[in-house]
Amino acid sequence: MSSTSDKNTPHTLTARGDATRLRLIAAARAELLETGGTLEVAKVAARAETSPGLLYRYFGAKDGLVAAVVHGFYDSYDDAVFAVPVSPELGWTERERLRLSREIDFLFEDGLAQIVMGRRMREPSAAQADAERLAAQIDMAARNVAYAQRNGEVDPAVDARLVSAAFLGAFRELMAEAMSREVTPSRQYLLDTIWRLGASIIPST
Repeated sequence: MSSTSDKNTPHTLTARGDATRLRLIAAARAELLETGGTLEVAKVAARAETSPGLLYRYFGAKDGLVAAVVHGFYDSYDDAVFAVPVSPELGWTERERLRLSREIDFLFEDGLAQIVMGRRMREPSAAQADAERLAAQIDMAARNVAYAQRNGEVDPAVDARLVSAAFLGAFRELMAEAMSREVTPSRQYLLDTIWRLGASIIPST
């Protein structure tokens, strides 16, 4: 799956160069997880066993590396949640509840979720990458709602894009709050809570 992070990649990379770039991204991710959201170029380079100069070569600046990490997180998010086949025999509401359950599982199991969705990174590129991927999720959700409307499963009177934006905004804030707590609510409780909210925002027919 290609991502917006491709724009931060040099057009031609040798196999060795690509491996170095991926190693830097992995090192940056590990550094963010260890520090809770702060990144120092020298420490990332040392963790990746390379020079700081190579970081600038492959990413242009620290911001480029941060953006690549955020896009990498969302690529994994997409693969774990949206790219997983769902039985066509299930109705729209059943499919969406299953997808939402997978989404909650992914966000709890990927340590970077709390940092990205909790907006703990201060670099402007982190916010920009997050906004780009949220916009893409809203686009996808709006198409999904419109599909359900055409099939008579969702109220045709609602604005598909507006309700998708409202639901995703609420879901992200709920998950950011839940993941920030020392004692997190159960996944089932979160699923039931956001499902009730979703039903009020996106009413079925």
